[in-house]
Amino acid sequence: VATPEVTRDRRMLFAKNSDREPGEAQAVEIVAARTEAVTRCTAIDVPAPSRTRRVLLCRPYWMWGAEMGVNDAGVAIGNEAVFTRAPHADAGLTGMDLVRLGLERATSAPAAVRVIGELLETHGQGGNAGHRASFRYHNSFLIADGSEAWVLETAARAWVAKQVHGVRAISNGLTLRDDWDLSSEGLRARARDYGLRPGRDRLDFSGTFGDPLITAAAAAARRRSCTERFLDRSRGRISALTAISALRQHGSPDRPRRALSGLFQTVCAHAGPLPTRAHGQTTGSLVAELNGADSACFVTATAAPCLSLFKPVKVGGELPEIGAPTGRYDPRALWWRHERLHRLALVDLDAALGLIAAERDDFERSFGRTHAPEAFAQADELEARWEAALRARFRRARLSRYWRRLDEASGLDAFLAD
Repeated sequence: VATPEVTRDRRMLFAKNSDREPGEAQAVEIVAARTEAVTRCTAIDVPAPSRTRRVLLCRPYWMWGAEMGVNDAGVAIGNEAVFTRAPHADAGLTGMDLVRLGLERATSAPAAVRVIGELLETHGQGGNAGHRASFRYHNSFLIADGSEAWVLETAARAWVAKQVHGVRAISNGLTLRDDWDLSSEGLRARARDYGLRPGRDRLDFSGTFGDPLITAAAAAARRRSCTERFLDRSRGRISALTAISALRQHGSPDRPRRALSGLFQTVCAHAGPLPTRAHGQTTGSLVAELNGADSACFVTATAAPCLSLFKPVKVGGELPEIGAPTGRYDPRALWWRHERLHRLALVDLDAALGLIAAERDDFERSFGRTHAPEAFAQADELEARWEAALRARFRRARLSRYWRRLDEASGLDAFLAD
């Protein structure tokens, strides 16, 4: 997030990559306001409000909850997995459930902090959030509206929150020490209930609850620092295009080839066979310039932001027909059509980016002159042309065994073999 005092147009900027498993398609949708007696989340039900808000969501295709989104009041929320020493419940609200619940119920960032905190304390967080295999974690949240931004960090039913100013990023680790502004009830007692030692001074949240070994393995501090340093260099000039560039980084300095090897994922994450990379594919991206009901949103609706086009969307408008992706290859779904381009580019990412980057950037500089249907149609034409060029260039190349197995599982292998 970049708050108004450091942005070019004095607007709040929110940006998020969704790092999930490769092949876990991400749906982008606008959900209208509704009334209901009970809200049926991914694994449990919770009492519903009198009426929900209209929301733009980016979510794993099989989940009710969302990785990130924006509502019609101009509130944006995104979550990250964090690793703590608090117990993991067998059932409860997933972090993505809490993102969507906050968006559907809050009119401001502070209200969203309260909504998520109260739901967390009442219902707890838990359950399996993995796609193919079990993956259990707790969550941190970045929450913003047109004037305020907050970081909310959790461990089981305990939570703390801090208002932030300037540039702030979150990754896969707790960051708030004893500098939080708000907290759950009985924070110290919760720590003791979880078998932890809260100390006698003001509670150090990350020091008390964090799991330093898993957090280090996730390279949380390195990726968070990469994003914050990148944005800090443009203080006073940060725009939506700056935020998009931040989401496309493969380290600092940017080295695309490095993203395909080694132990750690980068900000623009590309998956690999190592355990630290199994949940390291960026499957969708969102940037929002927050201004109440007039907020401007830009989504990829595709994986790999370095190879994707950000398209403009309004929460109060409608999305063009982009298909509803599932876990199987479907050429009617934008997400899966882009995976054909993604797979070809993985043969030589540096060469692929050299081919498409200029046209990609020109397309995004025209944001103010295009509307959603036109932009999505133009993006389809560009990606089809890039795919044909890469297919001609890499026609004899083969992907690694890791990606070939994934393509067989999804049904994408038959298309790529043509």
